[in-house]
Amino acid sequence: MKPENPSFHAHHSPMGALASFTCGAHGAKGGMGLELPAAFQGEISIGYLDAENTLSLLPLFEGSESSESERYVEGAEGTSGKLKVLQGVQRDYKWATDTIGAEGVSLEIATPFFPIPDPAEAMPSELGFASCPVVHLTLRFTNDSTTSRRGIFALGIDRRWSSLEESTGGSLTGATSQGQIGFATDTDGVSCWMDFDPISAMNRQHSTPEFLLGPTAGLEVEVGPGEEKTIEIVLGFFKSGPATYNRELSYYYTQHFTNLSQVLEYGLASREDYLAIAAERDAELEKATLNDEQKFLIAHATRSYYGSTQWLWDGAKSVWVVNEGEYLMMNTFDLTVDMLFFEMQFNPWTVRNILEQFTERYSFYDSVFDPQDPDTLYPGGLSFTHDMGVMNHWSPAGRSSYEVGGLDRACFSHMTCEQLTNWVLCAGVYYAQTRDEGFLRKHRQTLVECYESLQNRDNPDPAKRDGIMSFESSRTEGGGEITTYDSLDHSLGQSRRNIYLGGKMWASYVVLESLFTESALEELADNAAASAKLAADTLTKGFNEELGFIPAVLEENNQSAIIPAIEALVYPHVMGLTHATDPEGPFSEYIATLKKHFHHIMDTGMCLYEDGGWKLSSSADNSWMSKINLCQFVARAVLGFDFGEAQFKADQAHARWEREGSKLSACSDQFRSGVAHGSLYYPRIVTNILWLSE
Repeated sequence: MKPENPSFHAHHSPMGALASFTCGAHGAKGGMGLELPAAFQGEISIGYLDAENTLSLLPLFEGSESSESERYVEGAEGTSGKLKVLQGVQRDYKWATDTIGAEGVSLEIATPFFPIPDPAEAMPSELGFASCPVVHLTLRFTNDSTTSRRGIFALGIDRRWSSLEESTGGSLTGATSQGQIGFATDTDGVSCWMDFDPISAMNRQHSTPEFLLGPTAGLEVEVGPGEEKTIEIVLGFFKSGPATYNRELSYYYTQHFTNLSQVLEYGLASREDYLAIAAERDAELEKATLNDEQKFLIAHATRSYYGSTQWLWDGAKSVWVVNEGEYLMMNTFDLTVDMLFFEMQFNPWTVRNILEQFTERYSFYDSVFDPQDPDTLYPGGLSFTHDMGVMNHWSPAGRSSYEVGGLDRACFSHMTCEQLTNWVLCAGVYYAQTRDEGFLRKHRQTLVECYESLQNRDNPDPAKRDGIMSFESSRTEGGGEITTYDSLDHSLGQSRRNIYLGGKMWASYVVLESLFTESALEELADNAAASAKLAADTLTKGFNEELGFIPAVLEENNQSAIIPAIEALVYPHVMGLTHATDPEGPFSEYIATLKKHFHHIMDTGMCLYEDGGWKLSSSADNSWMSKINLCQFVARAVLGFDFGEAQFKADQAHARWEREGSKLSACSDQFRSGVAHGSLYYPRIVTNILWLSE
């Protein structure tokens, strides 16, 4: 795909290393970084020096977007060089390769991804290949002039560099910094340099190419007149010792590699295998029957997901963590339930791994209360925390980094009911798509307790239940719970009586009926089916004929319209529980009502922006790309909507939100009127993997 605007940052990340080579936006800083909440603030210099001492570079460094495309620059040693910013940049953005080029130079970045084998069953050689933290570059220089050029690749950082010559016995050419980031090549004729900046390096008066005081390191190659030269480069990341605190876990790749030099050596030795996988992924997306903007969004989201992943080792087994983008919260559960579909396609063991981390360490029991009488507590039950920690600091058992007591339906309050549904929904999809009988047997009692807890959050009195949440968790200390839409108004931010969360409770009951049936718990299966019917009936009766939709919150005369009323239909759909979404099935009235609801709010434009993008709530200028992607899939694949030309208009708007509204933050999730407002550098947008199954 060739994006209409090639100037935007993107992650380029190995799997499970929480590392990224972020670049692509013109006139902006970028580079290699570990465990960062944003693009590394360095300089990337890629281009060539000609016979007239002009250094022509791709515009991948700060200030290069200036209208002044050519200027003289004083080098750090007092020498002068002419700097030219290359114009007419083209970009080819595929699923696993990203090519950025202009006249005379082309940079291809390959980030191969593939199913990570289950660490409990795979061979060490397979796990070493999957965990090696490298990114592959192919740099091509074409010299159409009659004089020689020097092609260069360089990274400027805020630290200093060491040469690879000594640590690799001269087998590799390149540089590393503090043993954590580095680059290497074994291409003949390439030399390495270090200096203050590329101008100083290309015009140096001294005779020592590797001037260790300089914060910039690079590679150069002679390109004769009429020649084309290619440099094959591998970028590597490495962090030894403890990677996390409070519980000291290390990166899994340290089980296979002892230092950065080994990573670089292995990456180059296995380069052809990695590039073959990248080409396979590219071809897979290319042949999909999607428009180019949809393909762009899938490619962009996939890169951002892997940029947030951590594959860790606790001394006995693998531990999978996905960090929450710029916030770096660990295994945020309301992201897990959205990234579920991507992980089930590529790495199902990671879903099981995260669910069991929650049951073993991040579960708890609470009480519940009626908001009209917060001092009287009733039995609540089992639930799970919002997350497991932040910025590599594990939270204490049974607590998250995010949730605090004493707040009433505001940011940082508890998400107890939503996280409870998330465990059930993830477990249901995992079992349905893997048929992992051992998992189902192991967590049979957990599922029973989840059902009891869901019922108590409806109402502790069985005679007063209507299937959706009415009682609050005691962890709020008299306040009110929120949903994953924490910064929205009550249309989506409030948990109690919310039809978005009500839909997830309905889906949880449908899932539990299926799992109880599989577990030969017939009475519980019947009860769960009755609970699903109760929830569906309540939501159906909530339809307001005068408004033309179901109000977002079924209390206090709420009149907001929301798209995510339809979201929860995805879970029975991907589990193959076709009866639940059948227009003629047991929930026919509910399905028909949701179709009427959705048709009205979209047809009237209540939940649309002027550019055609989707607005999740009619009463709030705040939309989550991940949820838009998910609801688009539900609308098309489950409810049967055909948007015609409006489909491409929406896809183009959403792609522009990412390329322009989130230009410097790679892939982002939360937007206001097309401009990234929060949830930057985010993994959750991989919900769009569902589009490939339509």
